[in-house]
Amino acid sequence: MKTTLISLVMGAAISVASSASYADVEGSTTYLSHVVTANGAAHYLPVNLSFYASTTGTRAIFFNGECAVQSNDNSTWYDINIEVTSPSGVVTVIAPSNSDNAFCTGKGNGVLGNWSSNETHGTYYASTVGWYRVRVQAQLIGYGAGESVSIDDMSLIVMD
Repeated sequence: MKTTLISLVMGAAISVASSASYADVEGSTTYLSHVVTANGAAHYLPVNLSFYASTTGTRAIFFNGECAVQSNDNSTWYDINIEVTSPSGVVTVIAPSNSDNAFCTGKGNGVLGNWSSNETHGTYYASTVGWYRVRVQAQLIGYGAGESVSIDDMSLIVMD
């Protein structure tokens, strides 16, 4: 009897300790067509979304895409930055995407190849209730004449 009671209490404790937690998807979008860039200017990708934060707190933001860089050297890469605009208009580029984040690279042989599916993510603290906008800015870093990047199969997800 005592062994059965201890087993029941331990089972209940384990059940409580392992109860499921979950995150809600607050927004998601995809863009499947190719986007080709053949310059070194920063530009926004055609994958963006708005989400309503009904509570304050930290959000996880995920971006993924499949890309390849056509480069003539080994020092050209595609940089991705995730940008969040708050309800008051303050723009924040979230870490770690706010640095020299090499989302994809080339082989340096002048061929658009080496396709890879990649992901970058970060967190953002929604400090007020309201509508937020998320955009993805990209730039071919180290661009030289004749170099380009192609990206497709993109998705952007915000979770609380």
